[in-house]
Amino acid sequence: MSRTDVGQLRAVVLGAETAAGRALAAVLASARLAIVAATNDAGAAFEVQRLGRRLQAPAQAIDATNEMATRVMMRQIAKELGGLDLIAFCADLGPATGPALALAARFAAREMLRSGGGTIVVAAAAELTEPPPEGVDVLTVKPPPAPDEAWARTALDRLRANP
Repeated sequence: MSRTDVGQLRAVVLGAETAAGRALAAVLASARLAIVAATNDAGAAFEVQRLGRRLQAPAQAIDATNEMATRVMMRQIAKELGGLDLIAFCADLGPATGPALALAARFAAREMLRSGGGTIVVAAAAELTEPPPEGVDVLTVKPPPAPDEAWARTALDRLRANP
């Protein structure tokens, strides 16, 4: 992680409607943060909008399996935050989780490289099938059955320990 102080990070949590996503978003609240529901389901969108208001972070919902929606979202967020240092992928899309992770990683890595590098945190039931480009690190953290802020802090501590 190029920026070790959470307050300096420019981060996006994709899958913020999940328990792991909410926990990571709460711990990243002092960062320049955007939160995104990985599905445009009305319930998930509403939940993420409420979380965004509480954390004072821009929030939106997209279909994370849609290449254009993911690309546009990453570019818009990177512009709004002044770059991108970290994406936490927490989506739970069943069999579509892996392909959605691949899309998010590809477009997030592109934005991170424009900012000097960054980290992809995978907190979902999927693995990256392709290595990220040089300058972009990957950290896989398996969420427990009930992820909470203590778990999220431990995950961020792992990032700080491996800059």
